[in-house]
Amino acid sequence: MFEKDETLPICDQCSGIVKTATISFGQAMPLVEMQAAENETMACDLFLAIGSSLVVYPAAGFPEISKRNGARLVILNRDPTPLDGIADLVMNSEIGPTLSAVVDFD
Repeated sequence: MFEKDETLPICDQCSGIVKTATISFGQAMPLVEMQAAENETMACDLFLAIGSSLVVYPAAGFPEISKRNGARLVILNRDPTPLDGIADLVMNSEIGPTLSAVVDFD
């Protein structure tokens, strides 16, 4: 529907936006996209982990891969994560206001 006319699909019951492209626990991640993410992770010099608990694998392993390949790791999450100990910078704060401050920085 969105690709056709940019109309967001709305749930008839709750009026929320229907998100169709989801992965459920136990469901395999898309192989092509995961390989592309791993390739980018291995090539980066700065990895930003924003708004993730970093507990759901395999995606939660990408920050560790980046560190092993020499990248700096920045974690921005409201709560602590299991990977805070390997990060170069950890910011436990709200994502919206924090990123807004970065964008508004002069």
